[in-house]
This record gives sequence, structure tokens and C-alpha cells, in this order.
Amino acid sequence: MIVLNYHELVEASPSNAWCLTHEIFDAHLALCGDMLVLPQAFLEHCRDPKANQSGAVLLTFDDGFLSDYTHVYARYVATGRIPGFMSFIPVDLVGSPGRMNWDMIEELGRAGVAVGSHGMAHVDLTALSDAKLDRELTVSKLMLEDRLGQQVTLFAFPYGRFSRRVWNAALKAGYTHLFTIQLGYHRGFESFLYSRLCLTNNMDAGYIRQHLLDPNAMRGLAWRISTKLGLYRQLMRLRYR
Repeated sequence: MIVLNYHELVEASPSNAWCLTHEIFDAHLALCGDMLVLPQAFLEHCRDPKANQSGAVLLTFDDGFLSDYTHVYARYVATGRIPGFMSFIPVDLVGSPGRMNWDMIEELGRAGVAVGSHGMAHVDLTALSDAKLDRELTVSKLMLEDRLGQQVTLFAFPYGRFSRRVWNAALKAGYTHLFTIQLGYHRGFESFLYSRLCLTNNMDAGYIRQHLLDPNAMRGLAWRISTKLGLYRQLMRLRYR
């Protein structure tokens, strides 16, 4: 399976590299076609090694931008044009300018959108003390669960940054699926880690087409050699001690 990661979607004039226009997003969806899957289907099959070869594509969105509700949900999910997506919420930013409010997030949850935590204040978790890390993980989870009326087991690391200490704390807090930002081929070096391709507005249709055909094409020589020799997992475990 391939996991794509988006942030804000706008009509025109993106304000930063991670902000994409509606036109670019439409082009990406056209390339994905019927490969798009429900988050629930992803979660059911993501730990099956055979799922790597299925050609399925999951859409995820970070930071709780208003466009999750006004564009992706209202224009695509509610009309049946896409089956669904995951939305990762930094709780302290809920209701701030350009972000969804709680009513919107609750509606997404009722509609089957998979809502996960993105921490409290969207900070680099690897730089926090144990006490602050615990707050980012547990308080955001409890607040989302209180609002949604359901368990929240999905977490996306802000900026994609993590360490063994961080992921152990996340697992202890009750999360079961942890998402980072690498090159989008979902099988991580640990069973609970999932890679995502973070889309920027310089990734044209040709880039996405190549990624869908071969999600490993953009990886470097070191990755290819270590994977072929069966060393990738061991090397990553050493890196994230």
C-alpha cells in the first residue's frame, strides 16, 4: 500500500511548499483512480506483507486545516468521489484561523473519516522532556476521544520526527498505528510504523505517476543495498536507538 500525506489545499497561490492547489490535488486523484481505499480497509490489511503489492492508496491530511472539511470532505467524501481519508489533528490549533473547529471534526468522525492525533501544539516531540512528551500524547488523545466518542489509536509525528523514546511513549499512551513522513511505502522497519509520501507543490503529475508505479524508485542506493541484504530494519533500529 502507498500512503500519501497532504496538508492545506487552496484555490490558488499556495502560501508554502506543503500547500497544494485544488487543481494539483485533482490531478493526483485522477492518477490514483480506483486504487484509493477506506482508512478502515488500510487498517485491516496494513500488517499483511502481501498488502505491499496490492496497489492500494490511502490519503492522509495533517494539521487540521479547514480544507479537510470544506474541500476534501464536502467535495469528495460526501459526494462519493473518494472513499475517505485520515485527518490528524494538533489539538491546540483547533478553531484557530484556517483550521477546523470541533463541530467540523466531530462531523468528520461521524461520517467515517479516521481522525488521529497530531499532538497538542505541533512541536518536535524528540526535543521534549518526558513529562511534556506524555502531555502531547495523552492529553491530545483524551480530548479527541471525548469529542468523538470513540477511541483514537492513530498518531502522526509532527514534522515526521521520532525516536525510540517517542514511539515507545506513543505505544504506552495507547496508540497502535504511528505515521511518519518518508517516501510513502507504508511498511516501516517496525510493524507499527507507517511511512507516507509528504506531497509538496513541486511534485507534478509525472512524479506522482512514477511513485504509484514504483514507490521505491526515489530511494537511494544505500536503502536498496541494505534492503537486498536484509539489513534495513537492523540499520534503522540502530539509527533510532
